[in-house]
Parts: sequence; structure tokens; C-alpha cells
Amino acid sequence: MPHLSHDDIKQFDLQLRLGRQTLLGAIRNRLHQGDGPGEMALANPYADVREQAEADLLADTDIGQLQRELADLQAIDEALARLSAGSYGTCTGCGGRIAVRRLRAQPAARMCLSCQENFEQHRQAPP
Repeated sequence: MPHLSHDDIKQFDLQLRLGRQTLLGAIRNRLHQGDGPGEMALANPYADVREQAEADLLADTDIGQLQRELADLQAIDEALARLSAGSYGTCTGCGGRIAVRRLRAQPAARMCLSCQENFEQHRQAPP
């Protein structure tokens, strides 16, 4: 991590931890207590919706948002692990440095911009 100063590292650690807490709060808000004690379940505010198709669409949207939040939480946890291991700021694709500017914009980034763009192009390309 030679390209990251001690202050940078402290700032990224704080930013990641705050982001993690925010996500955990959002996930907790999206969930509610189920029928049993300690049981968590997705809220069903659509029970009164007359159209089942509309209720299904709204529920699917909530599930999709929850999946995104969980993926973001995992990315933050992985970034915190890299920070702890001393590999934060190193691209997992090419092994080069991730620009500080990119890390400031996306603190959980695991790849440099070039590798990320390459990954996204190949992931979206049809087989």
C-alpha cells in the first residue's frame, strides 16, 4: 500500500465502516420481525393490493433491492479484509495500484478502472 498514506488508510477504513453501518440499518429496516421471536422476514406491505401481479412486482423489487444491499455489504466486508491484510488499493485483476481517486469514489473497489471495465465488458458479452 505504498501509494496510500496513513491518513488515506484511516479515512478509507472509517468510510467503509460507516457505509457498512448504513447498509446494515437499511437491511434491518427492509426486514421485520416474523411471527416467532427472533424470526426475520420480508415485510409484506402489499397484502392489501388488489392486483396480485402488482403485488408480485413490488415484492420482487424489494427482494432485488435486498440482494443489492447484501452484495454491497459483502463488497465492503471484502474491502475491510483487504485493508486489514495490507492489500487494500491493489487491483485483484492485474495486481497494480487502484487510483486513490477511484477509491475515494468507490471505497470497496477491488479492481482498477481498466480491469473493472474489461471485466464488465466480458461479463455482458454474449457467449
